[in-house]
Amino acid sequence: MKITYKWLKDFVDIDAPAEEVAEKLTNAGLEVEELIHQNKHLQHVRVGRITKIEHHPDADRLQICQVDLGDEHVQIITTATNVFEGAVVPVSLPGADLANGIKIQKSKLRGVDSDGMFCSGEELGIDDSVIEGASINGILIFPNNFKIGQAVEDALGLNDVIFDVNITPNRPDCMSVIGIAREVCAIYGKKFIEPRLDYISLGDRASNYIDVERKTDSCSRYMAAVIKNVKIQKSPDFIRQRLFAVGIKSINSIVDLTNYVLIEMGQPLHAFDRNMIAGKTIVVRDGIEGEKLEVLNHSTYTLTPADIVIADLEKPMVIAGVIGGTNSCITDATKEVVLEAAVFDLKSVRLTSKRYGVRTDSSARFEKGVYFGSAEQGLKRFLHYVCELGIGDILGGYVDKYAEKPQDRVVYCNVEDIDKILGINVLQDDMKRILNGLGITTTIENGLITAYVPAYREDIENANDLAEEIIRIYGYDAYEKSNKALFAESTVTEGGLDDKTALERKIKSALANNGFFEAVNFSICPPDICEKLMISDNRRFMIKIANPLSDEISCLRTTMAHSMLSTLAYNFSVGNKQANLFEAGRTYLPKQLPMTELPVETNYISLGSLDMSFKEFKAVVELALAQTGLNYKLVRSQEKYLHPGVSADIVDEQGNRYGTFGQIHPMVAKNYDLPKAVMYGELNLDALIPFKDKKFSLKPISKFPIVERDIAIVVKEEIANADLMAAIKSACGKIFYDVKLFDIYRSAALGEGMKSLAYNIKLSDPEKTLTDQEVTEIVGKVLKALKFRYGATLR
Repeated sequence: MKITYKWLKDFVDIDAPAEEVAEKLTNAGLEVEELIHQNKHLQHVRVGRITKIEHHPDADRLQICQVDLGDEHVQIITTATNVFEGAVVPVSLPGADLANGIKIQKSKLRGVDSDGMFCSGEELGIDDSVIEGASINGILIFPNNFKIGQAVEDALGLNDVIFDVNITPNRPDCMSVIGIAREVCAIYGKKFIEPRLDYISLGDRASNYIDVERKTDSCSRYMAAVIKNVKIQKSPDFIRQRLFAVGIKSINSIVDLTNYVLIEMGQPLHAFDRNMIAGKTIVVRDGIEGEKLEVLNHSTYTLTPADIVIADLEKPMVIAGVIGGTNSCITDATKEVVLEAAVFDLKSVRLTSKRYGVRTDSSARFEKGVYFGSAEQGLKRFLHYVCELGIGDILGGYVDKYAEKPQDRVVYCNVEDIDKILGINVLQDDMKRILNGLGITTTIENGLITAYVPAYREDIENANDLAEEIIRIYGYDAYEKSNKALFAESTVTEGGLDDKTALERKIKSALANNGFFEAVNFSICPPDICEKLMISDNRRFMIKIANPLSDEISCLRTTMAHSMLSTLAYNFSVGNKQANLFEAGRTYLPKQLPMTELPVETNYISLGSLDMSFKEFKAVVELALAQTGLNYKLVRSQEKYLHPGVSADIVDEQGNRYGTFGQIHPMVAKNYDLPKAVMYGELNLDALIPFKDKKFSLKPISKFPIVERDIAIVVKEEIANADLMAAIKSACGKIFYDVKLFDIYRSAALGEGMKSLAYNIKLSDPEKTLTDQEVTEIVGKVLKALKFRYGATLR
């Protein structure tokens, strides 16, 4: 939220530098994200009068202008066509750094000196809301009454400092100038200058000109005032300048005043043209399904019952708290205004704003919360300005419809409670000074604190809240000055992720980087999943949930496979035949049934694919395992729900299993209405945690060449490739470098139940170059080992 320093000073008498105020506000919990000096790009820019214009002797488009700056005369060369003798213009002199990035210095144009440059509104960073003519494409022409030689920042009133304050969700009372002013008063011990709410009204009553019907509980208060003989005109300079400073464009006297009070008081207001209100009745109601409203951003929205609508007897006029409609807005022809000040449900406004993608200054405040009394204060402040500026005649009274006025809140606690919460002793006088300075009327008698909480501080409910208010104003540096060992009995909690979460994130990231998407499933399942998965071990014994909503969610799962295969089946049924998914979850295996103790909970990461081959899927599983330091090997899988010939278990040298993967069994595929070539795998995350840190073994690169040999052998179909590769590595001994399977061949010529496997073997001796004889001996040794162990024959 943006406010200006001069605006702030209307409510607190303070002369401290803006930088100091910003620092103290930040220390008190209202972070000032940026300080913006309006004159940043107006330094060395002055008001000048052109006294003489001559054509440049060597350039038809250039004009040489003599300019009076009051205490000196300068010469400016320009191409502008809208300047004339006697024109009062902004003159930028050497050293100026303009809003469009131009830096001014003395120069020569075609041999003639130029001491600076005339400026347009764009180059000064302003538009018509500051001064008329600033938005035209040409040099800005000032009124003749501007003081010659005066700094432009003073002439235009652009010498303020803007505070950009980050307001936390629990402090909606600070979404206004007066809210920030109260904080500054408490910080500096100043008295808050109350905004004037007085005004003079006519004898006639507003209730004779407008009626209000409140038909929704989403509006806790709705107030309406009536102004006749309205003058739609240009707003005074101070209003336009302050609105410009906070980023609001000036429109006309009435609309500008609603925006001005919004920023100043934090109360959103809306002005209607009374003659556009059918039946002279305002109806606050829920939207009607299908009704349409064209709003001020020139969009048309189809409303729903979830919206709060301000309507008349015929049509909707405003999406309450968000944006007004074009069918009742203020125009140049408006003579009578109905002013709305209301309090709407913050949740409803937030959802409506999000639904239509419309966020306004009003919705921003309603979303955080506007308190009950704000409507009356905002309405009266607006009427005060109407009276002061003489832009309309105010009718007596106002219409006020509300559900129930909130009760005043009082917080009772002991001084000891505050000291205990804070951990330091704060003098009672300081407590009273701070709380009273914040508008919380407080007395302390015999150690008992009685704090009367103003309605706008809805965040204060108990002693903890009072303690927070006290310490943020008192200053957190009090802890540094205290001699007490505040944290003597405390322990340090180290940051970072636990081992399980860190490993899980690494594996999930690796899978996501390779085209897999995360699925999220319930840990509850039907009781028949083990039959569908052909599981016959102790996973068949499942924990049943008491009073389940249906049989489909009546048990805790003992395997991850059902959840993943069900998700893949759903994707396949809706046409997503390239789904690659993973899930991180738990299984629950009871130690006995009925249970006498908690079940064994095991963390897994499961993955499945509808379109990968076994080799592709194996590569993904190995990539996930590469995030760990596990030294593993692959053996034929014993899982019944996997294809016996296209699957593998992940085990270590001792036979401990860490996971499994492969193509699902054809019968399982049929049970889940899946195609046959679906891949599934799972990794036991808990078992992998001891290997969470990936370890690397390094060896020097051999200076001697690597020798390669290819062999093709014929073995029985059931012999696993991993076993053969292990035998090759063992037979090669210390000169083994690498082995890769590069071909698999099956043919009737090989014999029934036989297959041919071709390997590329790499050998390297770190101490010398291998001779052909040595290589031949090693290959022979490999072939003998394969024949002895697996009956392999050379093809």
